[in-house]
Amino acid sequence: MKHVVGTYYLLSGAYNLAQFFIWAIYPLFLLSRGLDLFQMNAVLATYGITVVLFEVPTGAVADVFGRRFAFVLGCGVRAVAYALYTLAHDFRTCVAAEFIDALGTTFVSGALDAWMVDAARAAGDTRPLDPVFARAAIVTRALMIAGGLAAGYLAERSLLYPWYVAAALFVAAGTAGALVMRDERRAPAGERASLMQTGRAGLVIVARSPVLLLLCAVALVTAMGTFPIHMLWPPRLRALGAEQLHLIGWVVALLNVASLLGSAVLPRLLRQMRRETLLVAAACWRAATVALLAGATGLVPALAGVLLQEIAFGLSDPVQIAWTNEHVAAAERATVLSVRSMSYTLGGSAGLLAIGLFARAQGIPAAFAASAVLFALTVPGLVVLGRAARRTALDAGAPAVVTPAA
Repeated sequence: MKHVVGTYYLLSGAYNLAQFFIWAIYPLFLLSRGLDLFQMNAVLATYGITVVLFEVPTGAVADVFGRRFAFVLGCGVRAVAYALYTLAHDFRTCVAAEFIDALGTTFVSGALDAWMVDAARAAGDTRPLDPVFARAAIVTRALMIAGGLAAGYLAERSLLYPWYVAAALFVAAGTAGALVMRDERRAPAGERASLMQTGRAGLVIVARSPVLLLLCAVALVTAMGTFPIHMLWPPRLRALGAEQLHLIGWVVALLNVASLLGSAVLPRLLRQMRRETLLVAAACWRAATVALLAGATGLVPALAGVLLQEIAFGLSDPVQIAWTNEHVAAAERATVLSVRSMSYTLGGSAGLLAIGLFARAQGIPAAFAASAVLFALTVPGLVVLGRAARRTALDAGAPAVVTPAA
């Protein structure tokens, strides 16, 4: 089991370092290519819409042809997309690169997490996996701290340098996956279901499970508020005085520290409260801190709002991933995880377009206020989610999972 978890930490960390290496400079890079606030959000919305269209079919690739194949293929496609971004000088080229990048993302989403869960179960470990996902988030965030700082300083020399580095990191992550992943899930050719059958089965599983449906709904609304924040805070902080690019890199590093803090305290908090209680508290915290960001007129309070809201992500994301995994069998695990990811990106795309238009018309602070309202709206859904999970556990004749094993 230790080998499985160590491999998962390695691959998850490398992949996320690659995809988030350009996080600090991405909105500013798009603005430097002549895009306005709405076009900047529309480029990322292209990513989300593409993911929605291809998430389930490509998630089925992992269940049919193997987790390793899907992971390596996704890393290769994303490396091509990041290399194409270095040639982008207008809105259309940025959209094309984002489309390719989204395709690569859909091959990976669900595949790596599903590989880890299957390998852990094959090794005889039946414990809840919240702590594993939480520690993986800690490893990823620690790497992203270094990546954010490096990207900020590289961008001082050229906004293209971070893209070159990120493309190389995707190649490295895919190569590592090809070498160290042992795929347990690839079925013999004569026993494989078709991609369409596997994708349809995943959608049916979600539709029949109140817990999975609610998890997808919460992910959708949360993403509507989250995506615009990460596109709009860099230009907002620059307008308030953080003009040098390496300072934006430092903010990204501190954002990762904030999320790391949330993931670090998660196992202890779950020993003291139910999952839904923790998620409700995280949603309220995020609504309040984003409201602070919306009302800030100086750099210090705006920076506080940006950083404090990220703690909620470190708390809530590992819980929702683990909760999803507990309600799906191994044969459809990657597909169902892709359905949840599809819900998240669908909400993010809708938020980018709607709040992007709102930001262009009313300003960035008003857009932040809209995001705060959306976070608050997830609270009733989280309460219902907890009740649905307990009813499902009672119907199955087993106690509801409340806390992770030590």
